[in-house]
Amino acid sequence: MAVTYESFLERFPEFTPHPSGIVNGAITEAMFDASEDVFGDQTDRAVKFLSAHIIAIQLAQMGIQIGATDGKVYGEGLDATQYGQEFKRMLNTLPSSSIGFVV
Repeated sequence: MAVTYESFLERFPEFTPHPSGIVNGAITEAMFDASEDVFGDQTDRAVKFLSAHIIAIQLAQMGIQIGATDGKVYGEGLDATQYGQEFKRMLNTLPSSSIGFVV
């Protein structure tokens, strides 16, 4: 089953106010980095978490660009959001030979 806009928002309703183009773009991008070859039956879950991470980083960067003082990014890479941290945790449960994603 592929991740859809609707299934993503079902898991992460906090992104409901964002345009479908932003969400769908993140899903498409995440699908390239969270392949079924690596994640098997956990692929959809990995795609959702990586998509949420991509959107959260994008929104934080937009806030910085317009001078927002909240929503600062404190970590680097996947550690910058709770979604990225969960995606990274999923990567760490895989056999090391199957990981093709740079953490």
